[in-house]
Amino acid sequence: MQSALLYRFQATMMGAIVGERIGIQASGRLPSRHYSLEGLMQFYAESLIDPSRIEDSSDPIFREPLTNAESAIALLPVFLFFHDDFTKLRQNVQTVLTLWQNLSISELELLAIGYTISQALKESLNPRRLISPMFSALLAPPEGILRLQRLQQVETMVQQKVGLEDAVQLILTLSDATTGDAAIALALYCFLSTAGDFRLSILRAAQTRYQVPGVSALTGALSGAYNSTIAIPADWRSTLHQEDKMRQTCTRLLANWSGMYHLNDETLNSTSAQSIAAPR
Repeated sequence: MQSALLYRFQATMMGAIVGERIGIQASGRLPSRHYSLEGLMQFYAESLIDPSRIEDSSDPIFREPLTNAESAIALLPVFLFFHDDFTKLRQNVQTVLTLWQNLSISELELLAIGYTISQALKESLNPRRLISPMFSALLAPPEGILRLQRLQQVETMVQQKVGLEDAVQLILTLSDATTGDAAIALALYCFLSTAGDFRLSILRAAQTRYQVPGVSALTGALSGAYNSTIAIPADWRSTLHQEDKMRQTCTRLLANWSGMYHLNDETLNSTSAQSIAAPR
């Protein structure tokens, strides 16, 4: 039975939080951000839930020095909301990047994550053949070719069942030679190589020894989108302190996507809100 789209929305955001916590435990390092992942995702989700809200470009949240992986996680609500319209997804990512004014963030790699989540939500994702079909969707400029080639190597390693240690070494080598930040490629490898196993994907991400909290968080988000809430281990899920708030945020986000507006608390907790159909 196909998982309800709402559960995939929830699992994407929950997976990011769970993944970061496992990554922090494994690395012993806390992220240097001022905002939590929950706070970042909530901020961008509320912008979509309330289209009348006008953002202040001077808001400190737009100046948060995020890594590529953290940026992708912050934009998970955007990826979820526009999962069925990649053109609008791209436009919204570009709008946020203009506000961020952070030249170290790769638009191409953010779109790669958005594309992956889109395919997972539409249940069209083939873990062994994801990157090649992605090329035409991304419409990469010439300067993005090297990044795409690195992602292509990820797909090749998944197809050839290259082990974790060798894959990490190759991805880091390619990153040093081309574009620097390897977190997106590592997260994609950890997810795609064990796509059906949420726990294993994150445990492998925690062994990469590279931006471990961010890589683990992004791996958790990807696996959550693909496997839904049922795949998140109960002992890990029990560590989520704001699960109810996150569930309600996802319900409102999905409701706005589908055209159901102004939900009250009773509706948010009803079964009807958990089986919202796609917009027509």
